[in-house]
Amino acid sequence: LDRGYKLLTGYETKTKGYEWFGGDPGHEALSAYGLMEFADMKKVYGDVDNAMIKRTREWLRGRRDGTGGFKRNDRALDSFGRASAEVTDGYITYALTEAGEKDLGMELARQAQIATTTKDPYLMAMATKSLVNAQPKDPATVAAVKRLASLQASDGSFKGATQSITMSGGDAIEIESTAIATMAMMSHSRDYMPQVRKSIEWMNAHRSGFGGYGSTQSTVLALKAM
Repeated sequence: LDRGYKLLTGYETKTKGYEWFGGDPGHEALSAYGLMEFADMKKVYGDVDNAMIKRTREWLRGRRDGTGGFKRNDRALDSFGRASAEVTDGYITYALTEAGEKDLGMELARQAQIATTTKDPYLMAMATKSLVNAQPKDPATVAAVKRLASLQASDGSFKGATQSITMSGGDAIEIESTAIATMAMMSHSRDYMPQVRKSIEWMNAHRSGFGGYGSTQSTVLALKAM
């Protein structure tokens, strides 16, 4: 962790945010990915710099577009960075709330609206988890969790997503959607534990003989949920 943390923080840009090679300007989705990683890392590794987390959060807040979304650096590496604006905005809001950010009025309103209309389980799961993180008792959150649970398939999975932030496909995107949905339900209420157990059993059945769950990203999310 110590070695990895020191390498990762070396990719912070001069004007803040993170980019694949540490060059300006920062990349919003990648910075959100890093912010969530650092917030998770802090739970088990005490040397994560709070000031760095704060300035990454502030940099991302500064990239808000004033309509509930975020400005975008068009650069992409492999498939990361090529997701739609809807997926990217949802992911950045999700990452900020995972890192403890709650003052996201317009962004949370956008996600609450998405949670009432989308049929895409990946978008629905991110929107719901953002609402659970920031305003767990709000009626919009309660309704979102209930609607999310209704999208669960009989086998425990959440199928039908179009794309994820890493542009996954096949089993990987289903595992990513299912993992985030599971965390949203689990975080909100014990009333959803039957659905959570079903999702966990489905994800566990999709573990490969080598300890992975599809792609790197789906493996990370499956393990996080478990």
